[in-house]
Amino acid sequence: MSILSVFKKKKTVSDNRAPSYSSCNGRENSGLADTRAAIDELSKVVKDIPEAVEIYLALGNLYRSQGEIERAAQIRNSLIVRPGLAPETKARALYELGRDFNRGGFLDRAVNALEKAHEIVGDSPEILTELAEISASSREFENAVFYYSKLGQPVQEAHYMSRLAEDDFNAGEEARANRTLKKALKISPYSVESWLLVLTRLKKEGSLDKFTKKFHTALSQVPVNLRFVIIEGLLAESLVFGDTPINKGEPDIERNQPFYEVMIDEIDKSDPDVIMYYYGARLLQLCSKQDDASVWLEKTLMLNQNFWLARLELFNLAQGQQQLTASFKNQLDFFVNIARKVQRFTCSSCGLKRDRIFFICPRCRSWHSITFRKELNQ
Repeated sequence: MSILSVFKKKKTVSDNRAPSYSSCNGRENSGLADTRAAIDELSKVVKDIPEAVEIYLALGNLYRSQGEIERAAQIRNSLIVRPGLAPETKARALYELGRDFNRGGFLDRAVNALEKAHEIVGDSPEILTELAEISASSREFENAVFYYSKLGQPVQEAHYMSRLAEDDFNAGEEARANRTLKKALKISPYSVESWLLVLTRLKKEGSLDKFTKKFHTALSQVPVNLRFVIIEGLLAESLVFGDTPINKGEPDIERNQPFYEVMIDEIDKSDPDVIMYYYGARLLQLCSKQDDASVWLEKTLMLNQNFWLARLELFNLAQGQQQLTASFKNQLDFFVNIARKVQRFTCSSCGLKRDRIFFICPRCRSWHSITFRKELNQ
């Protein structure tokens, strides 16, 4: 049962990500002033009608939205201890109390309140989601897997199984990590992060034959719009879920070249795709096949003439064929290097831009919303 179904009226409170009222340092904008006015009005109503439970909850949510966690928690607790309160209403107050504590960073208290709510109403999707997100943020990935399994969300379940597997790899538990990854791909065969972790490990181990088979399978399973994430991740020379480099020095091109050639062959066999052609060109450049790279970049521009990175790389390759003064070449190199630092990836849900891949948007928390910026105005 959904805990939100307890109340039939439309929810009228702000999301708990709203800016803190106290952070404005006296510079109230109209939105914050309106929120404060709403809090004052609801406070008056609550004094006159103490049995108005829904108003109590709305007032608590407004306090939470302003960062006044202690006041919000006091309101929830005043409801929870009220004699004769309906079990469903008590569960709702405990759920909101859990969200209050989570917002305030008191994760143990948040889990305690949410588990009490769970004891009353069972597997409410809202409660399970809060518990899953708290577990994930606390790096308790096994708990996150459990809750997302109960929610029937295979993408999220496979993601945190992959997080578990990466931790096991780092701890030297190779066999257990491989079993976990195998299970993750059984749950979600199109899990881009699970495939990327599999391929990253095979590349690191130098297992070219296994890599060839798995790379082919990965490209056939992963959604077309996310295939570039696998290539980018394999080129990044970093942990799949973090920033720590696997190879702290420069990439070992000689060791990696056979893997790059496998990737090029597979991209060449796939249906024409502007982003994959671009990555094919990058791989050819790493294999010192500049002429072939130019051909692939031209293919990219035939599919999308505004693909700015393809034009940038073609321009850079053309520099070597021109007689340029040292001063002019330095200027061109400067602008090319600046252009290469433009953030290439964006969230299709909220527009966040980043220079590295992500599976969950850091801003809006949407899943697999990453897109490649083919045009600069995106």
